[in-house]
Amino acid sequence: MTHRWDDLNARARGLGTHLLGRRDLDALARASDLRALAEGLRAAGFPLADTDGVTPGALELAVRRRAGAHLGILARWCGPRADAAAILFDDEDRRSLRAILRGASERAPADLRLAGTLPTPDLPERALAELARQPSARAVAALLVAWRHPYGTALLAAASAGEADLLRLELALNKCFAARASRVAGSGPLAGYVRETIDLENAFAALILAGRTEDTVPKDAFIPGGARIGIADFEEAVATGGAARAAPRLERAFGDSPLARVFARAGADPAAAEAATLRVRVAAERRDARRDPLGPAPLLALVLGLRAQTTDLRRIIWGLALNAPPALVAADLVTA
Repeated sequence: MTHRWDDLNARARGLGTHLLGRRDLDALARASDLRALAEGLRAAGFPLADTDGVTPGALELAVRRRAGAHLGILARWCGPRADAAAILFDDEDRRSLRAILRGASERAPADLRLAGTLPTPDLPERALAELARQPSARAVAALLVAWRHPYGTALLAAASAGEADLLRLELALNKCFAARASRVAGSGPLAGYVRETIDLENAFAALILAGRTEDTVPKDAFIPGGARIGIADFEEAVATGGAARAAPRLERAFGDSPLARVFARAGADPAAAEAATLRVRVAAERRDARRDPLGPAPLLALVLGLRAQTTDLRRIIWGLALNAPPALVAADLVTA
C-alpha cells in the first residue's frame, strides 16, 4: 500500500522543534548538581513538578515520560499508516524489553531495569513498570503472552528452553522484530530502514560472539533480511577470534555506507558502536528529510532523535550523579 506521509511528517517536524539541541545538552551537562539539572529540564518542558530532593530515578522518569508522550502523539496521527508506523514502535518495544531482561538477569531493582526503556502505545509506562517487577525472564514472557503482545510467544519459547540465557532471549526478540518488520515494510519506503536495522543487529551480535563460538553456532544467531551483511560476512566476523578483529570485517561489509566508519573507529566496543550508529542514522534521516520531505524520513528522524536525546539525558543524569567531569560526559553525547 502506498501511504501519504505529509500530515504525519508535519506533526513530526513540530515535535522535532521540542528536541534539545547540542548546546542545550552541553549546558545541562555543566549543571552544578541534580537540582540545577532538574530546573533546567523543567524549564525545557520535562514533566517535573518539584525540583527539591530530586533523584536520578525521578529525572530519568521525566525523560522517559516526555519521549513517551511524543510517541503517543505520533501513534494517534498514524491513521491508515498504523501498520507501517508499528515498525518504529515495535523497535522501541524490543529495546525496552531487552533492557528489562538484562536487568532481570542481573537481579537489578525494578527501577533500574526501567533505565533504557521508552513507553509506547503497546507498552505504556504502567506495563513497563509491571514487567520490570517480574522475578524472571520466563515471568516477563508469560505476562507478555497474557497481554497478547507480539513478542510474548517468541520470548516464552526462548525462556522455556532450559536455563534462561540472555543471548538466546535477545536473539528471540531480534528475530521476532526482523520477521514482523520485514513483512510490514515489504518493498515500501520503510524497507531500507528495516534492512539497515537488521544489518546493525547482526553486526553487534558478531562483535559479541567473536571468540566465543563454543556455546553458540553462528548461523543460529544470524538474522536474515539485511542488505549488506550476509551469512558469510557474519560467520567470518565471528570466526576472527575477538571484537577488535571482527570490526574490520564488518567495516568492509558495510562498504560505502557511513556506518562503515563506525566500525572502523568504535567497532571493537559494541556499546560505543551502538551510540555511534545512532548518531550516523539520525544525521542520515535528517539529510533524507531535506531531499524527500514527503517520504517517511522526517518521521524516522524524529523517532531516532528522541532515542538519541533519551540516551544523552540518561548519560548526563548519571554522569552528574557520579561526579563525572562534564567535559567527559559531553564528549560521549550522541546528539551532534
